Amino acid sequence: MLLLLVLIALSAFFSGIESAYISLGDLDLIEIEKSRLKNRKLVAHLLANRQKLISTILVGNNLVNIGASALGTAMAIEYGPQFGISSELAVTLSTILLTLLILIFGEVTPKGVALGHNRTIALAVSPILYPLTWLFTPFTWALSATSHLISRLTGAQIGGNRISESSVINMVEKGEQLGIINERERSLIENVFLFDEREVYPVMTPRTRVFALEGDLTLALVQDQLLAKLYTRVPVYQDSVDHIVGILNLKEALKELLSGNGQKLLKDLCQKPNFVYETQTLSSVLETLKQEQLHMAIVVDEFGGLSGVVTLEDIVEELVGEIFDEKDATTSFVKPMGEHKWLVPGRHDVVTINRLIPGELPLEGDYDSLQGLIMSKLERMPVLGDQVQVGPHKFTVVKMNRNEVVSVVLEYMPLLDKAREELAD
Repeated sequence: MLLLLVLIALSAFFSGIESAYISLGDLDLIEIEKSRLKNRKLVAHLLANRQKLISTILVGNNLVNIGASALGTAMAIEYGPQFGISSELAVTLSTILLTLLILIFGEVTPKGVALGHNRTIALAVSPILYPLTWLFTPFTWALSATSHLISRLTGAQIGGNRISESSVINMVEKGEQLGIINERERSLIENVFLFDEREVYPVMTPRTRVFALEGDLTLALVQDQLLAKLYTRVPVYQDSVDHIVGILNLKEALKELLSGNGQKLLKDLCQKPNFVYETQTLSSVLETLKQEQLHMAIVVDEFGGLSGVVTLEDIVEELVGEIFDEKDATTSFVKPMGEHKWLVPGRHDVVTINRLIPGELPLEGDYDSLQGLIMSKLERMPVLGDQVQVGPHKFTVVKMNRNEVVSVVLEYMPLLDKAREELAD
């Protein structure tokens, strides 16, 4: 009986260390290394060959489980008849009882405990596990050779890199919690992974805000407008803004004016425009701009009409965050209006706003901008003075331009946020 209990305890030992070592991630290894504990090098050595490690644990676990089953069967055959139970029934009862004991005390319980203390257990058992990897080498070698043979026959891959984007993002978030990276670095890494999924539409300057000029106008006629706006590049159209014929470079236009060529037509000074669709990904547009050596692209809708414009700066900001040039370096699009109150453009995206204000605006809806969030809650077009409560945030529409929400006063209510958190707990 004592030997049977020892075998079940060994089953728990192998199951626990299997769970502990498998659950160790790269960040756990970094923390173990930083701890400077005695057995940290043994843990690193064991994990350097994960396949051999897991094979060793599985061999050990199977040996003790088989031993426990054999011993239980022998005991049932020997002692069953002494209690008036046939050998066949005794073996059946022994099998059921041992299965339950091994499942509860040799598998489920130790694995659950090990998951919560994986680093501690990995460090503690490494001096025992390390010699076992050498003791079981003949068995692990045979297992490895067999698995590789099967993988070649079936075309499957053993091992390999199975790290997904979501697992990397989880590692990055955990790294920030542990203080290995800061918030800015975490945001930059996440933006890189999400970059391929983001489309042009939420990032572009929409049609209603695009400053464009008629191609048949002369430089002299529009010079005041150019100097007032100071846009580096300006779309030029023929007849209507749905027919963009080029992009005027402000620097080149000023050179022509200084050279006395103010009577030149805008359409004769333009660069050829590059057109992209609303649904194109930012990564594909960035590649196009790089290849064509351009800084602006014209965004068109499914009918070929002007939807907006997107610049190289717009795209780069999705990776590194808001970039302010000389003329707007002292201002931010989120303007404080008092404690927990800000004036925010309706066109700005919710993700960026979340980085700059306390609390979390919801991201699960079919919208990207603050205006889209307000519309989704109202279920209609907003009008001046509309107020919307979203969790601990209150929005008030204070400026409209036709159907566009230009400015919104955003109020954050920390007491309401705290109450919601307490209810959630």
